[in-house]
Amino acid sequence: RPMGVAVRTYYTSPRSDDEWLESWLELWEGDDLLPGYGWVFGMGDGTSNIGLGVLNTSSAWGKVDYKALLKRWVAGMPPEWGLDDETRLGPVRGAALPMGFNRQPHYTKGLMLLGDAGGMVNPFNGEGIAYAMESGAMAAEVAAQALARPEGPARELALSAYPRALKDTYGGYYTLGRVFVKLIGDPRVMRLATRHGLPHPLLMRFTLKLLANLTDPKGGDAMDRVIAAMTKVAPAA
Repeated sequence: RPMGVAVRTYYTSPRSDDEWLESWLELWEGDDLLPGYGWVFGMGDGTSNIGLGVLNTSSAWGKVDYKALLKRWVAGMPPEWGLDDETRLGPVRGAALPMGFNRQPHYTKGLMLLGDAGGMVNPFNGEGIAYAMESGAMAAEVAAQALARPEGPARELALSAYPRALKDTYGGYYTLGRVFVKLIGDPRVMRLATRHGLPHPLLMRFTLKLLANLTDPKGGDAMDRVIAAMTKVAPAA
């Protein structure tokens, strides 16, 4: 199951008030195009959050100095963005990204795993905050139902609904994500995707909906319906 690593830091920058998150899909380590992306988004307080994430499906996994990679990538930014050692605020921080339900079981003996603890980071984009909050809401609902029952088998039965709820909500989508990260771990696939996919706005809109999990499962446009169908037919993670 996929793992990722992300590093990030903050800079004072004139891009602090940008309305859009900027994503860069080409991260190079020598001649290797890595499966991952870099980001720049303004914080609205005079600073910008800048970082990158890389997946473990690349042969370069574990061999890359990610902090040095971030420094080299930032060095290639336009000078007017003001990103250099003098404008960086604090050290570069990094963390592992457990993805696609790679930590299970999600419930056992009175313990429920939420968010990162349960490997709920999105395999497509490395985002985890929404899934931590949503799994927390599911866990709270299950716990409330369990506590309303007497101790013993009835309570355990209620608590066992938590992993089922997770799989019903995210299972098919995370399975698609595992296939995706395996594919882009091949540099040939990654080159093909960036070279021929990026210039097509319609394809990129579909890709954005899929990677960011921004679909409407109860309607939406044709893209939403295609993605919803894909997640339904995919076996639960």
